[in-house]
Amino acid sequence: MPSVLASGRVSIGALAPDGESLWWSQSLPDEGGRRAVFLFQRDAPPLEVTPSRAKVGTKVHTYGGGSWWAEKGSLVYSDEVDGRLRLLRVPQVEVKDSPDFDGLPTSEPLLLTPDEGHRYADGRFSACGEWYVCVRERPAPAGGGDPNSGVETSPEALIEDAHEIVCVATDGSERVELVVQGADFYAAPRPSPCGRYLLWLQWNHPNMPWDGTELWVSRFDAPSVRGAIQIAGGLQEWIFGPSWRHDGAVLWVSDAGGCSRLAVLEPEVLENALEDGCLQGEPRIWVELTDGEIQTPNWVFGMSRYASWPDAEGDFTHLAYAVSRPGGHELRFTTDVSAETSVYAEHTEFASLSVWEASAVAVASSYSVTNEIISVIGCSPAPTARTLYAPRGLSLAYGFTPAPEPITFPTDDGCEARALFYRPANPSTAGPKPQLPPLLVVAHGGPTGAARRGLDLALRAWTSRGIAVVDVDYRGSTGYGRDYRQALDGSWGVADVADCISAARFLAARGVVDLDRIAFKGTSAGAMTALLALADSDLFSAGIIFYGVTDLEALAKDTHKFERRYLDRLVGPYPQKRNVYQDRSPLNRAHEISCPLLILQGGDDPVVPPEQAEALVEALAERRLPHAFVLFQDEGHGFRKTENLIAAAEAELSFLGQVFGFEPAGEFNPIKLQQPGK
Repeated sequence: MPSVLASGRVSIGALAPDGESLWWSQSLPDEGGRRAVFLFQRDAPPLEVTPSRAKVGTKVHTYGGGSWWAEKGSLVYSDEVDGRLRLLRVPQVEVKDSPDFDGLPTSEPLLLTPDEGHRYADGRFSACGEWYVCVRERPAPAGGGDPNSGVETSPEALIEDAHEIVCVATDGSERVELVVQGADFYAAPRPSPCGRYLLWLQWNHPNMPWDGTELWVSRFDAPSVRGAIQIAGGLQEWIFGPSWRHDGAVLWVSDAGGCSRLAVLEPEVLENALEDGCLQGEPRIWVELTDGEIQTPNWVFGMSRYASWPDAEGDFTHLAYAVSRPGGHELRFTTDVSAETSVYAEHTEFASLSVWEASAVAVASSYSVTNEIISVIGCSPAPTARTLYAPRGLSLAYGFTPAPEPITFPTDDGCEARALFYRPANPSTAGPKPQLPPLLVVAHGGPTGAARRGLDLALRAWTSRGIAVVDVDYRGSTGYGRDYRQALDGSWGVADVADCISAARFLAARGVVDLDRIAFKGTSAGAMTALLALADSDLFSAGIIFYGVTDLEALAKDTHKFERRYLDRLVGPYPQKRNVYQDRSPLNRAHEISCPLLILQGGDDPVVPPEQAEALVEALAERRLPHAFVLFQDEGHGFRKTENLIAAAEAELSFLGQVFGFEPAGEFNPIKLQQPGK
């Protein structure tokens, strides 16, 4: 099973439709986890077009995303090794008619940006193709200030990276022109198809992009802008996924209504706003939801959850949009001339939604199938889908992967929380079950995030072995509207912990899990939730911690710019609330934990440095608590490499086998628990 877990970790990134071709990026765990860009044409296998040595990626905002884009046979990508942009022009060859075409360009990639240590993300080509418009991140120099400015900066500015929108020449001159600056963060710079306008998102500390964002537009004469105005957003509005419709209208998603609204600004209204210097009136609302969310936390660049395209006769516009629902995502279809909606829900998780050849395309998964690229025709009452590409065809029989049960349960403080409950499932076992199954409580990362709505092989490793799993969407999770998400404000380390404990007690009270055999697994922010739950309650028999936050005060003092003020909202401003940070740091409460722990950590983690895990391990040793610590020196915030994915899965199985008293099937290296003082 560990090797299956690793082989199933192939992830597909953004999609870029381009005429008769479809581009996408894909991780390659067997090649050190590097990411490559592939080109696909119907009736032919996909071909890798980036060089075999390329590591497509960007470290803008640390988490990256939006590291490449392709259009009209031209691909621009960032190599995460040096952060520089490169251009490949792929020969316009009909792949299906040329079986010997290997997809690799005959020349070396053309370098577009100078070797200055800058990083680039989330780009698009200008209408003329002479410029690539993108976000640039200039890391703060060690000595402080901008080395090219000759101007000293204030002490506060010395620790801040600079973020801005730039135009990069596509002729190889390495010319980079500054376009927009002044805000703390930028995303989604999108030149209009006509070439006259530029659209972008921006926001400032202490906001994260889902707290308060602003949507701006300006006239655009590449490489310069003029007359910029704000057309949407503010301090309490999440603007997501702005784009241009084929007719020049601006589309975006807003949560101003509490859940999701898809807004439209018609071309003539936009032109009048630019003439007047401000927007008069309100945009038209195309879709307004009360039962879910279109937007999803944009931890990375380039996320897409809707797409529009014209009818063949040009009479109306089609719209496809993904909606997060408690039991799984839905892909919905409508038009701009009808309120009727058709729904596709055979897959339960959708990402990178776009349009290709007059149908919706998306990276999709279900509770039994890992991510694959599908095409959905939604013009009829019953939308139909077909798979365009599946990385390795990895899927499990339904007997292993029945859909989970969405549950709503009361919390200790009189509120309600949500979760997905997975019962044990293995079609190869039969006969009486004399005892209730153990339970693994899972807390997702973020904490602004949500439980997966697709196949999670690591989770199914437990259910196939007779262990139930509850994946908790504690207060603060997305998919349930702004009020539910903001219920964690000021209460991280309190409300989320209470919700996870309540979920376990709720299921035990229903008589579906064994109250005496409950473990807790948390990743990143979810690991902090897990550790605090272990300290707060004697309910748990074990804990599994993946690159977890253990010291909130250290995190507030030393983290990257993107999240530097994240905790202001979740915990409180630092250092004014220093006592709160200390009280909620698991490291300061390690003496209250009484069950065995497994800690897994990347040695090159810029988000949660390994020192946090090492400090916890030291505290556990002093506490003389059984534990195991696995440090993967060559991994960051999330594991990529096949050998490390296998080792981590083996460690988890071995650890819980020892705790719950079962012998994991298969041959692998068992983890050895340290028994201090014995």
